[in-house]
Amino acid sequence: MLKIQVAVNLPVKNILKLFTYAVPPRLNFLDKGWRVVVPFAGQTAEGFVIRRLTEEEADGADNVKEVTAALGDEPWFDEEMLATARWLARYYMCGLGEALRLFVPGKSSIRRKVLKDESGRTVLAGYEERFKEKFLLAYRITARGEEAMAEERELLARSPAKKAALAFFAAAPEKAFTIFELAEIKISRALAKQLAEKGWLTEVKVRQLRDSYAGNDAESAKLQLTAEQQQAVAAVSEAVSKNNGEVFLLQGITGSGKTEVYLHCAAQALQEGKQVLVLVPEIALTAQLVQRFKARFGERVAVAHSKLSQSERGDVWYRSRKDQAKILVGVRSAVFAPFAKLGLVIIDEEHDSSYKQEERPCYNARQVAAVRCRLTGAPLLLGSATPDLSTYYGALRGRAHLLRLTTRPTGGTLPQVKLVDMRKELEAKNFGVLSRLLRQELEETVTEKKKAILLLNRRGHSTFVLCRDCGQAILCPHCAVAMVYHSAGQVMRCHYCGATAPIPDECPACHSRRIKFFGTGTQKAEEELQRLPGVKVLRMDQDSTAAKFAHRELLQKFACGDYNTLVGTQMVAKGHDIANVTLVGVLSADSSLHLPDFRAGERTFSLLTQAAGRAGRGKEQGRVVLQSYDPENKLLHLAAAQDYAAFAEEELERRRRYLYPPFVRLLKITVSDRDEAFALATAGKLILYLQKLHLEGSLQDLPEIAGPFPALVSKVRDFYRYNILLKGEKLAPVKDAIMNSGFFGQRNLYFDVDPVSVI
Repeated sequence: MLKIQVAVNLPVKNILKLFTYAVPPRLNFLDKGWRVVVPFAGQTAEGFVIRRLTEEEADGADNVKEVTAALGDEPWFDEEMLATARWLARYYMCGLGEALRLFVPGKSSIRRKVLKDESGRTVLAGYEERFKEKFLLAYRITARGEEAMAEERELLARSPAKKAALAFFAAAPEKAFTIFELAEIKISRALAKQLAEKGWLTEVKVRQLRDSYAGNDAESAKLQLTAEQQQAVAAVSEAVSKNNGEVFLLQGITGSGKTEVYLHCAAQALQEGKQVLVLVPEIALTAQLVQRFKARFGERVAVAHSKLSQSERGDVWYRSRKDQAKILVGVRSAVFAPFAKLGLVIIDEEHDSSYKQEERPCYNARQVAAVRCRLTGAPLLLGSATPDLSTYYGALRGRAHLLRLTTRPTGGTLPQVKLVDMRKELEAKNFGVLSRLLRQELEETVTEKKKAILLLNRRGHSTFVLCRDCGQAILCPHCAVAMVYHSAGQVMRCHYCGATAPIPDECPACHSRRIKFFGTGTQKAEEELQRLPGVKVLRMDQDSTAAKFAHRELLQKFACGDYNTLVGTQMVAKGHDIANVTLVGVLSADSSLHLPDFRAGERTFSLLTQAAGRAGRGKEQGRVVLQSYDPENKLLHLAAAQDYAAFAEEELERRRRYLYPPFVRLLKITVSDRDEAFALATAGKLILYLQKLHLEGSLQDLPEIAGPFPALVSKVRDFYRYNILLKGEKLAPVKDAIMNSGFFGQRNLYFDVDPVSVI
């Protein structure tokens, strides 16, 4: 009997090995890449076929269970997808099953089917597929249908409607027309059914592919490319033709027309019969980019993000696999979509930390895309005004072609930036969220019928609630972090575990009733802005964008003129190109600058530069106000000038001196447990294990080890967290040592390769 190796797809961390199953004769077609249903540990599970066993291997595998069923009508994984998954499992330190499940929308194709028995008890009744395919009734002309029509010419002569309908079908003998398509040309369902009963038409079912973005097309503006844009398009287009997997970094100042370069490069790929993947860091950015791409390429564009239902995402995967979707625009997870002819990958705002997944496996979509490009030969185009320093350094070292856009095609100039010292605002008894200068600029902006964007990277109303007598902040009972007051619902909420609590009447520590709200979040900023004359404000943050298309609807409301001020978290600062925005205000420009993380400066510089770039993207110069308690800080002045080269030079030298990426690689190991002492002891044992291997000689180069030290938020959901940071030029040997040890399968250990944050 045929036997296969299967990676079981269950959300359990320590299922690391592959399992052998027998294949019943009815499923003998199974080979690597298929999804299957298998019995596992007393339940039904999805599995991924890795390979067939040889006869010799199969003979040695006795008493194995049989595969229950095959999923789908073809293999889900092709050779390139399997190779990418194997690389991902090794590089990001996870099981092969964990890596493969990333390629499935929703990460699982089946779910347990639960029914009620006669006594009303809940019982397990097998499984059901998660992807709900939708079918429509359709008709096509029957083979030999034209011969049958010729024999009954007299009958057809008496019925012009039937004759015209059959002539229509005969003109496209291979196509099946749905009842909705027929209705558009005045062929009724009843008439089609009559013709089918005569045997002239065949009744079939056609899969309907759901598309939430259907009809979202608009007129495409014909823009003249600048010389720099033309050079960039020519270089990438040549690489598309050569199909040699070249990497390009497109560094362009904000408003320099990077999207137009993307569109022209995508057009070249489509002209050569290839597909294009376009990644954006956040859902908020899909709407505008999708509009630009659909205006140029119409229904050939598909969209993928987490707000779509699993069935909708399944339809998108189907269109991409069948080469029906020529361009796929999506967020991080879209990097795992199947492609028939991948010919170009574009990553917009490539520096953004949203491309890094925080939960296991902690992959970076930029890295995964690079691997898929190497395997397929598709060029990789990375775009940003503020590239990731590792990407930029690699381009300087020749690992990518550096393309620059230094001017705005509209002839516009960079915005005028002013720094406000908020210490002086406090001295002047101004305790509001807006400085006097920003309030004045905002009032002038709305009076002139212009628009403003205000950035405050904190959700909620007040960032913490404090007792004024004992100084005790109201902490989350499950996490070592202060709860945030939200005016909607009048509750305090933890932004880590989601726990809520009512506003206390007294301090839980000293029972004082002198409770006060401190700090400012987006809700409080919204309330203050609503009191200003002429200001019509919209708030855009995680709380206001929970619905499926909330991002798109909010941006449409802001763009169409109903509102003149948009306030929100960092999602308002990225990628938006909205006409008439002439003012940008950053309410707390240095809020993330002094975090104990080596990337704090880079993140702050990128965020401020991106935010400033939203202003004055037309011919009128924009204005930017940065509010800070540290206005002398050199980084803020470099961001104000959008001087990325100077910033990169200083920051790279600092990282070279203190040995941080791109000059070394990092591995962060987090030990998490309800028992704090056990978590700390486990971290210590892992360090001793690595040191022992080094002393014994089996681990030649021991990387620098820092820790264990408590995470910045040391407790989340009642689990204490301790970090270990490994730093070295080559981490592959130490990763192999850990993956071949008992530590690798422990439930309370988490591995983050190339972490974007070390805290």
